Amino acid sequence: MTGMTTKEYRSYSTLMEEFHLLVDEPMKKYTSFKIGGPADLLALPKDEETLTRLLEKAGALEIPVTLFGGGTNLLIGDKGIRGLTILTRGMKTEICMLETNPNGTILRAGAGSRLSRVCRFCLDQGLSGLEFAAGIPGTLGGAIVMNAGTRSGDMGNVVRSIQTLDPKRLYPETLNRNTLHFSYRHLEFSGIILSATLELKKADPREIDAVFQENLRQRKASQPGSMASAGCYFKNPGQGMSAGQLIDESGLKGFRINDAMVSDIHANYILNLGSATCTDILLLQHHIQDVVFQKFNINLEPEVRMEGE
Repeated sequence: MTGMTTKEYRSYSTLMEEFHLLVDEPMKKYTSFKIGGPADLLALPKDEETLTRLLEKAGALEIPVTLFGGGTNLLIGDKGIRGLTILTRGMKTEICMLETNPNGTILRAGAGSRLSRVCRFCLDQGLSGLEFAAGIPGTLGGAIVMNAGTRSGDMGNVVRSIQTLDPKRLYPETLNRNTLHFSYRHLEFSGIILSATLELKKADPREIDAVFQENLRQRKASQPGSMASAGCYFKNPGQGMSAGQLIDESGLKGFRINDAMVSDIHANYILNLGSATCTDILLLQHHIQDVVFQKFNINLEPEVRMEGE
């Protein structure tokens, strides 16, 4: 927290003392990319009440707020994030079945729940619909905001409703599926997801597990899951070759700028080999975009969210 005015310092100190926040916390500890400078203040609330009080107090003190969940689709700047950063992945609730009807089963889970945990619950209960999510990292809330998915399905196919919190009005609201606008790797939404209900179908657990395990096998075989990355870096173009194919056909597999490298397993993954910075990643991103555009006249759009300075 350097370069602050006296008023700003007092405001930050007030918030820090009331909520016992982490100060100048390196954000590389909280993202799958293992990259990012310090957050001025970092909060990891465990429940909706604490989150609401944090937002209310930060608003009153005019402190900017940045929110994210699992940090799996995120690139944070080398100078970090100013103001208050809130990680919602600690806000877990029990996964439970609300109702079963002839059309399916309604399940509710907290936005901070790991997507893998929700998938495991569905498998144990014989609920089909999330098999496509095998191996997708991050939280349920993050997966919904990014409309995470594969060729066999996405979150928009199974979400029935989301329970949200408006960061300005600070009251919870339920948004039903017919009011939500999902598109490719995107949900048109600006609030905070607290929990969600998913509509799934009953099926033989053995059949669900067989599909799940095959999807997981394919993902592990084709993607560098054990390496530090943010998942697929670019969105696939609307038609034609995928982003990975375009990058591969451009001869960029294995191309490297310092410790930032295009994966030689899946070309749409940018890897942090150990000490890559945000600057390295962005330089590599721009190089990939330039080469692909020159060869195919296609502009690749990043799928990864950028935060901070």
